[in-house]
Amino acid sequence: MHKLALALVSTVGLTVFASAALADAAPAAPAPAAATPANQSDLDKTVCRTMPPPTGSRLGTRRECRTQREWDDIRLQSEKETTHMQGTTLGPRGN
Repeated sequence: MHKLALALVSTVGLTVFASAALADAAPAAPAPAAATPANQSDLDKTVCRTMPPPTGSRLGTRRECRTQREWDDIRLQSEKETTHMQGTTLGPRGN
């Protein structure tokens, strides 16, 4: 009985290991849509998103609809502001 259990555990372990190895060997997923050049019609497509409520509130979520081009511009502007803020340093005494 003990040998049967050991054989079963070994078989299951090898199966899991082999499936993980096969998954690693699978071809890579295609690049995200943002990395590939988008068609003009894709940039003009309307995309609606649910926006979070104002800070300090659980109420007030709203739905905003904009073109993909506008969403991309908002994201880029946010990234620029974040990069600028992270690059800004204070003087030697923190002023």
